[in-house]
Amino acid sequence: MNDAVVVNSSNWWNQPLTATGWLSHLRRYEAVLLFASLALYLYTRFTDLSVFPIYFFCDEAIHGVLARDLIANGFRDSNGVWLPPYFRNAEKWSLSLSVYVHAVSILLFGFNHSVWMTRATSVIVGLLVPIGIAALLRFGYHNRYWWLGILALCGMPAWFLHSRTAFETALMVAFYACFLAAYVAYCHYDDRWIVAVILFGAATFYSYTNGQGVMLISSLLLLISDARYHVSRPPVRLWMALALFVVVLIPLVRFRQLEPDATVEHLRTLNSYWLQPMPLGEKIQRFLTLYGQGLDPRYWFWPNTIDLDRHRFPDRGHIPLLLLPFITIGLGVCLWRWHDSRYRLLIIAVLAAPFSSALVGIAVTRTLAMVVPAALLSVIGLNAVIERLVPHRQRLVALTLGLVLALDSLILLRTAVLGGPLWFRDYGLYGMQYGAPQIFGETVPMLLARNPQAIVRVSPVWANNPNSFVDFFLDPAQRQRVSLTSIDAYLYYRGDLDRQRDIFIMTATEYQQAQESGKFIIEPPEQIIPYPDDQPGFYVVRLSYVANIDELLAAERATRAALIEEPFVIAGKELVVAHSHFDIGSVADLFDGNPATLARGFEANPLVIELRFTNPQPVNEIELTLGTMDLDLTVTITTPEGATTTISQPYRNLPPDPTVSLALPQTVMAAHVRFAILQVGIGEPAHIHVREVRWR
Repeated sequence: MNDAVVVNSSNWWNQPLTATGWLSHLRRYEAVLLFASLALYLYTRFTDLSVFPIYFFCDEAIHGVLARDLIANGFRDSNGVWLPPYFRNAEKWSLSLSVYVHAVSILLFGFNHSVWMTRATSVIVGLLVPIGIAALLRFGYHNRYWWLGILALCGMPAWFLHSRTAFETALMVAFYACFLAAYVAYCHYDDRWIVAVILFGAATFYSYTNGQGVMLISSLLLLISDARYHVSRPPVRLWMALALFVVVLIPLVRFRQLEPDATVEHLRTLNSYWLQPMPLGEKIQRFLTLYGQGLDPRYWFWPNTIDLDRHRFPDRGHIPLLLLPFITIGLGVCLWRWHDSRYRLLIIAVLAAPFSSALVGIAVTRTLAMVVPAALLSVIGLNAVIERLVPHRQRLVALTLGLVLALDSLILLRTAVLGGPLWFRDYGLYGMQYGAPQIFGETVPMLLARNPQAIVRVSPVWANNPNSFVDFFLDPAQRQRVSLTSIDAYLYYRGDLDRQRDIFIMTATEYQQAQESGKFIIEPPEQIIPYPDDQPGFYVVRLSYVANIDELLAAERATRAALIEEPFVIAGKELVVAHSHFDIGSVADLFDGNPATLARGFEANPLVIELRFTNPQPVNEIELTLGTMDLDLTVTITTPEGATTTISQPYRNLPPDPTVSLALPQTVMAAHVRFAILQVGIGEPAHIHVREVRWR
């Protein structure tokens, strides 16, 4: 580490932090290579931007929707909070800075319901990644082939795919690259760069939930690694840094005051093993296993099936295999030069990337920050190879490798745009979730314009949060005439069907289900929206009930009213569990000790669960963990002799996912225990959630 702040008064890093004259210090050929590499990068990002990835995901649409509403409400959220520190993405408080980034885009260019514009905003911010990598290599490591860092990044499939989306993970990586570059400038040229270090670190933290873990590990390890340098700074610098750090913490403190349970709720939503009932040692072992997987070269350099189809290439690793030897050599160089904080920095960046993901499960979106040290290490390794193994024409060799990387990037682009639609043939909920622009951007507006009285009922079963598509693609008047409705809402209960008014857009599976049910008169489809493989994806249809629909529904309802009996074993005790019909989960989820799992009633209210013991059990208290609701609980216990004890208790204003208990006056030897859980305020159907059932 260089403790001397002043190196040369003409150097860009000793100029005020607002100076931009550092470009003038590039040689002419370096400037040409810089702009050529960045031009290639932008070409491979913007070309057919709305075509690949083939989906437009709800997590992309939500940024523009929240940003538009934020501006319209005077920068207050739906709860009236001014400049809210975080925003909900469906059930999770996971969005923050990304919403403000898109708000700037909307203020500059307006909100035009455009997939291209939404993704372009992310691409422009993502340009900070190649710029940060190039600056680090050129001015931090004084690497002669620094421009290769842009080309190495350009051809990484993981970054290629996600930098073309509006996922907030791309913004996190952009700010993290700048954080690393600013940190080297702070440590080796001018400690005034601490301002940029803290600001880019905060931007990384607030851009994406997993950026919190990346910054936590990076900051702690860098504080320890370079402690002597930090404490040797002038007191005014330290106080300035501390004051700025306190300022950037204000949004987090505000958020913790507003939503103190947000982190636990987020982990529960992701079904993190840290909230599951298992020994601490087992949790730590699982964390280390997942963390090791995030560092495993096989995960990064070879095709895998760990990630969802929509987040990977079918026949490529997340990082090109071509770069593996150079990255390996680069790691060796960093370990060899461990005494130099610049090289320790890259080891720390590698260690920080998979930390957050290991808390839940490895996924490339959560570990995407790895592309930054990977690009840096590949060029450091390449530089070491050229200097030691190529005695002559070293620049020519580097240019040749650069052309290879550039060509690979162009091949990657062509392969993705032309072949991407057919890589994976599952276009539904657990696959590509294809269809948002085709349905909400094209078909729905056309149907509404064609018939001013029409109500379009769009199936929601193929996407995670289709509400965001309604808000993104449609104007307020159009939204009033669109309903997210599955055909299930009409299959089991008689709905208000008007063949002239109601137009259904349903998946091919739902269309077949409606045909086979025998409950509808279905007109020929007005339109079929195909999947990319030309198979029917969605049907646009009108339908009405058959004449005897009431008799059909009544017969089905009577059948569903009967309890389902299942033999089960709990702690070695045999019993029969009889229960109302479930549409999600199973009996095992009621007794697994994990409140993150649940069984959901299909329609019954009250929902009934009966425990019929083979050998009678002593019972003096009943305990249930349920979904959030007001309820009346009735428990009936029958002894082997046939005597019954019934106790009822109302529960109101409970916290989310409450655990309720009902104590008996005395211990009863029970042969049969019956729970009746009535959700107050609604009739049937009611989807009552039961997470755990226990008795003492």
